[in-house]
Amino acid sequence: MSSNSSRRRSSTQDLADIVITAAESSRNINRESNNVAQLRISNMQLHGRDDDIKLLRSKLRELAKKGDGDEEDAIKSHNVGEMILVSGTSGTGKSALIQKGLGDPAANHGYIFASGKFEDKLHSHGPLSAFSDAMTRLAKYIAVEHNKKGGLSSGGPSISTSIRNKIQNEFNEEDVEQLRRVLPGCAELLGARRSSIICPSSQADVAALYRGGPDSRLGSLNLLGGKESISRMHYAVRRLLKIVCSHFKGVVLFIDDLQWSDTATLDLLKSILLDGEIPSLLIVGAYREDEVPYHPLAFHIRELQEMNVSITQIKIGNLSVDYAIRLVAEALGMDDDDSKVKSLAETIHRKTEGNPFFMLMFLRSLYDEKLLKYNFGVVKWTWDDDAVNSKIVTENVVSVLVNKMSRLQEET
Repeated sequence: MSSNSSRRRSSTQDLADIVITAAESSRNINRESNNVAQLRISNMQLHGRDDDIKLLRSKLRELAKKGDGDEEDAIKSHNVGEMILVSGTSGTGKSALIQKGLGDPAANHGYIFASGKFEDKLHSHGPLSAFSDAMTRLAKYIAVEHNKKGGLSSGGPSISTSIRNKIQNEFNEEDVEQLRRVLPGCAELLGARRSSIICPSSQADVAALYRGGPDSRLGSLNLLGGKESISRMHYAVRRLLKIVCSHFKGVVLFIDDLQWSDTATLDLLKSILLDGEIPSLLIVGAYREDEVPYHPLAFHIRELQEMNVSITQIKIGNLSVDYAIRLVAEALGMDDDDSKVKSLAETIHRKTEGNPFFMLMFLRSLYDEKLLKYNFGVVKWTWDDDAVNSKIVTENVVSVLVNKMSRLQEET
């Protein structure tokens, strides 16, 4: 009797295991099906940008050579800094190009790549906000390196400790306090305050440099007065960068959306580029070319060129039909020699003028409106060419797509 009961329990357990296994398999199949039926519009290749990527990576190698050489020789041979500017209209992939050409390889080869982004006037955080954000990311990177040795000797101080000690030894407290105000994200890197009391002259500097209370994130830079304080702040930032750069193969500071930059940031960047004593620093900027002609950025670019600052300008545009076909094929996970894919890509290219961002958003809108569906029977995407052709792209539609993509980017 007990033997029969044991066999029944065993059979019941076996059946339960089969049911559980079947349920797990079903869930896995559903997950795989959902993955297959999703557009592949993130982490895509940058089609048509190979030459630009090669150019950017060559600049990174040149930066390493400057950092590896003797500091005095490097300073003598480079009287001014170097800048890369990437321009193009909205949606052409400027930021993605810089990330691919500089950001990705930097992380793998011992460089620091730190970025900051300006917001439009409605969302602006005030003067120097993008530069401050980039410096905050730089400081966080250095903090991550705190367990790595400075390389001065076996068992020597960590990189962050070495930098902090050098700052504490070479800066007076007034300059450090000023940097804390301008670059609040670098407070830990700058080290603890040597005194809890700010001397009157330091308070005067801060008052001349900022409007707003001491609790404000950056305050508002007072450009109507305090020129001496601003000049002193520029000098302090340059010295800070020189100390940081001396500990790494190279440092890349990327400031995005310069078309929304403020004069204070442009003046600071000019001061850094004209310093000539930070050979392993590369300043990179991106901007929308159609929004710059009457912006102070255009004047600053001309001024820097007249001062013999080396500016590499990369202008990127919309994709050709051939590259548009490759982009659509990748997004759909299909072959780019498929005649249906070519036809769809040509239609989308015509409607979006080959703007890669709008092309992907157009694809997404087809998917959302169920004009583009994944057919599990034939194991590929299907669509109605006539329905796609009849879809009208207006400025309102583009605006909706851009807003939708912005929400997606915020969520991810």
